[in-house]
Amino acid sequence: MKKVIAGLMIACSLLAFGCSSRNADFGVVDMKKVEEQSQVVKDMKADYAKKAQELQASLEKDTQGKSAEEAQKIVQDKSAQMQVMQSEAQNKLKASLDTALTQIAKEKKLGAVLYKEVVPQGGVDITDEVIKKMK
Repeated sequence: MKKVIAGLMIACSLLAFGCSSRNADFGVVDMKKVEEQSQVVKDMKADYAKKAQELQASLEKDTQGKSAEEAQKIVQDKSAQMQVMQSEAQNKLKASLDTALTQIAKEKKLGAVLYKEVVPQGGVDITDEVIKKMK
């Protein structure tokens, strides 16, 4: 445990002091705030919820009057469809976030962008800009 803490302290000190000849600026982004305030995230969640309800209604309709074996097969198919929908939504959201982060990092000449939750102090907060740039 002491080795881990010592390693973290060394990494932090290198970031803070040892990188002065390089671009030592780094950005931080508050992902909780992005999730709460980004219209893209809200739209994707609403779209996902709508599709999930449609799939649930379809599941109930399709399993009516079926044997247990047939119903289980239908449930598995619908579950697989739901996983695909969830994966697609996550991929779209990640692509939108990555694009926004890349653009902002270039504009502000940031060496890295970190999650605000893991940075005890410092960094340039780019959360609001990320929310605006996400598409």
